[in-house]
Amino acid sequence: MAIASPNIPQLFRDIFKNAYLPYRDPETLKLFLKTINEFFYNHSGDLGDAFEYLLSVHCDAGQFRTPRHIIDFMVAVVDPTIIDPACGTGGFFISSYKHIRKENTDTTKVVQRPGDLLSPTERKKLLTNFKGYDIPPDMIRLSLVNLYLHGFVQPQIYEYDTLTSEDRWNEYADVILANPPFMSPKGGIIPHKRFSVQSKRIEVLFVDYIAEHLTPTGRAAVIVPEGIIFQSGGAYKQLRKMLIEKYLYGVVSLPAGVFNPYSGVKTMIIV
Repeated sequence: MAIASPNIPQLFRDIFKNAYLPYRDPETLKLFLKTINEFFYNHSGDLGDAFEYLLSVHCDAGQFRTPRHIIDFMVAVVDPTIIDPACGTGGFFISSYKHIRKENTDTTKVVQRPGDLLSPTERKKLLTNFKGYDIPPDMIRLSLVNLYLHGFVQPQIYEYDTLTSEDRWNEYADVILANPPFMSPKGGIIPHKRFSVQSKRIEVLFVDYIAEHLTPTGRAAVIVPEGIIFQSGGAYKQLRKMLIEKYLYGVVSLPAGVFNPYSGVKTMIIV
């Protein structure tokens, strides 16, 4: 139906592409629609719980939800307009958008309206300054829906493999925030040859990619396995040397179990 109707916006065509409702019984469908209709989309906590459930049902490529307080901390540290090369459901974008609006609010007013110091042109530009990539179509769909429900009329989320495709290699950002996949498939991956550090390990390649795609005054925060700092392989040594000599600002060690039950890997944020 989305393809047949000329009146449906492209965003909704993208969201519902190849999607279907697995309900054959009319009463079950009626109950589903009634429940959806009672859901309040303005509560970020409830939305986060909903998307976490959807992740558990639909995604099997190592995606998991980044805790909200960790996202908010990383956003506050870098104060952003951002790219996320492994965007998942778009959590970094939403937190960044809220942060920027909060920082541009007239706090002298009794009733405060987030972002009221931004002009209409600035608000419009702000909504176009977020760009995300991910691979699974279901993940792209979730991200588009999540951003739309938070006020992004035309989210810029693209189905794109950051590590093996060169199509967007020449796109740079003032700020990059990400929690990329931790686990490399057996045997690693085969990336293209434009990385400074030649490796088959996903965590090495993502950190390399993020560092190389910042503008000269850019900044980034990325969650990585703690093994980045003590693995003895040549690619890890080369990555650490590059970070220390050119990029590294700080390291924040995260408590064990932050990503349970998805992963027990000890992690840290590198800035």
